[in-house]
Amino acid sequence: MTSEILRRQKRQRRRNALLLWLILVLVVAGTVLWLWQQRQQAKTNRQQVTGAAAVIDGDTLQLGGTKVRLYGIDAPESAQTCQRGRQTYPCGREAAQALAGLLGNQVVTCQRRDTDRYGRTVAVCRTPRVGDVNAWMVSRGYALAYRAYSTDYVPQENAARQAKLGLHAGSYVNPADYRRGETAPATSASPRAPFKTCAEARAAGKTPVLRGEGGYNPKLDGDRDGKMCE
Repeated sequence: MTSEILRRQKRQRRRNALLLWLILVLVVAGTVLWLWQQRQQAKTNRQQVTGAAAVIDGDTLQLGGTKVRLYGIDAPESAQTCQRGRQTYPCGREAAQALAGLLGNQVVTCQRRDTDRYGRTVAVCRTPRVGDVNAWMVSRGYALAYRAYSTDYVPQENAARQAKLGLHAGSYVNPADYRRGETAPATSASPRAPFKTCAEARAAGKTPVLRGEGGYNPKLDGDRDGKMCE
């Protein structure tokens, strides 16, 4: 009788010990999961900026204390002018006004992609109403795809060029060339004949030229990746 009671007590202690270990494992696992979620949330917060945006120019915003350069696009500079219907117009100011009109008082969420040499956050920005702000600017012809850094918005640029929207309704200097002091405008029309040299393509503000686009020359696509003069 006594031995049976002792065996029962021993089994009970084992069950209690096993239950205690199980509870301990669950507590540790829960704590690890909570810490991981907190770390991921902190990482997301560092990569994301949200708030009302002030427009600096056609591709730059100020969200609170963070200056944001719109990723993958290049808008005319604030003082830059372009040609349309034989008239000179302030295309840089037009781009900034279009961006300001688009954003209004909406909450803007910018997902960081990089930091540029000026310390600005390079990001894709979105609003509930239009989604990708960067894409909207290029699709309406207020900015170009910044091909030197990304080809994400080349399809939007090509569509805007075909529809003769914004910059593509006339002639303009590629903003990157304008910053280097270039004054001769590149035509907005996509060339039908292949470029003979990369220098010619760069002078037209088209590099890199993608396979299927006007001006693409497979002889200048050395690594055959579909991007000429990258």
